[in-house]
Amino acid sequence: MKKMMRFTKINLAATLAVITAVSYVTFVEVKASQETDDRVSADAVWNPAGEDINEISQLCETAQVADHNECFIDEMGEYASSPAVAFTESLAGLGQARVGYLTGLREAGGVDIGYVAYPSSPDFRRGWVMVNGIPAIVDADDLNRLPQSEMERDPQFAALRAKHPQIRLWNDDNDRKPDVLPQEEPLPEGGQRFIIDYSLKDNCRTCTLLGHASFGFDFDPAGKFLGIKFVKVSTANTLPQTK
Repeated sequence: MKKMMRFTKINLAATLAVITAVSYVTFVEVKASQETDDRVSADAVWNPAGEDINEISQLCETAQVADHNECFIDEMGEYASSPAVAFTESLAGLGQARVGYLTGLREAGGVDIGYVAYPSSPDFRRGWVMVNGIPAIVDADDLNRLPQSEMERDPQFAALRAKHPQIRLWNDDNDRKPDVLPQEEPLPEGGQRFIIDYSLKDNCRTCTLLGHASFGFDFDPAGKFLGIKFVKVSTANTLPQTK
């Protein structure tokens, strides 16, 4: 009888151990699945045919800006994958006026770089985002988030402003080429800094390029966004010459 009771206890303990192990494995698998589902992957990339964009634009051309963006996303579902539409919805959720979709993705470590097209924007049609960190999307081209007061205290910027009183930052397609990655620097304890350049021009988009202002987007080792720091101003005569 005692042997049977010991045998029963051993079996019960073994059974509980198996249940615990299975539960843990299931939890890990579900957790991993959730984390994977939250990531922006190559499935979210959309490279539409020209007629696709034209058809969507024609359907949505009479709508106001907010309604146009919603219309674009609705119609996009007829041509693009669900992950591509989900990315566009998430990007629109950041509150910017222009609607965009992901055209490319480059791995850069814990946080990756996404290339975005803005089909309805008349002036600025290419942009960059940092994805797969916390939050899932950080828009590099939201000028309102940049600490411009730090830039304005820089001696190089002050010298430019003395000659060009209306100088300001501009989004420029030439700064967001799809075959280029932003400069990356390691931060202490394993974090990442992406250095993003912005054009400095007089008070018009087509004015002569006067220089660039560079800002660092910092992430900790877990991919959490820490904020934006002003880095430097480079004047046009010190910029690398492009062919």
